[in-house]
Amino acid sequence: MNQEDFQEKFWGGIFGVISITAAIGEVVINGISLPSILGAVKDVFGTLVVVVLLVAFIKQLPRKLKNISEILEQSVESWGIDNAPLIFKAQGYVSAKGSDFTQGFLLLQNPRNYASLSYLNPSSPDWLDYAKYGSGKKFTGKFIDLPDYKTMTETTTKIQFIMEQSHFSNMPEMNKIISDIVNSINVRYKDIATASRIGSSYKFTVSYKKISSAEDIKIFIEILDYILSLVKVVA
Repeated sequence: MNQEDFQEKFWGGIFGVISITAAIGEVVINGISLPSILGAVKDVFGTLVVVVLLVAFIKQLPRKLKNISEILEQSVESWGIDNAPLIFKAQGYVSAKGSDFTQGFLLLQNPRNYASLSYLNPSSPDWLDYAKYGSGKKFTGKFIDLPDYKTMTETTTKIQFIMEQSHFSNMPEMNKIISDIVNSINVRYKDIATASRIGSSYKFTVSYKKISSAEDIKIFIEILDYILSLVKVVA
């Protein structure tokens, strides 16, 4: 909405409220009678439309985010949507016993399916089959494990990346690729984030400081983007 539309709806609604108040006040001052009541009703209904527009306009205004965890949630969720259908926010995520991870993203098992998924409605049953955590159809596999957003704003953030999908496990050079990805993260984000491989597995973790500002969130999303870009190159 441009500035002109904003001013038109806002001030039109304000003046409408004033006009309705004045009409009611006029009835009270002049005495309550049938002609005065009918005149007031006519004035009120004639002005009510701009007040209704003001109320509708106010409801459409973006809700102010209350705290940093809400901003973080919105940013990460938007990042996931922007990168679908390569990744999907896991539906029905199940936390492992004793794990700090409570949510995550799934990675498309076969990148060749990307084009056919691009035209699907995100609320369609076919699309949701890919977003199901632990889906029996094996369309997707675990890719990112995350703590809840509030925890990420209270302590050091540690997330886990998993590249054990069949698409990767069949690559003979994958062992070196995982090590290269970890090294690349550590070089690019030196003193900001630390990546560590989990043993000889195709998993690695990334530690990032406690998220306490919009700038922290911006860098965190940048790190996610960078890692996903490395995965795209491998795929």
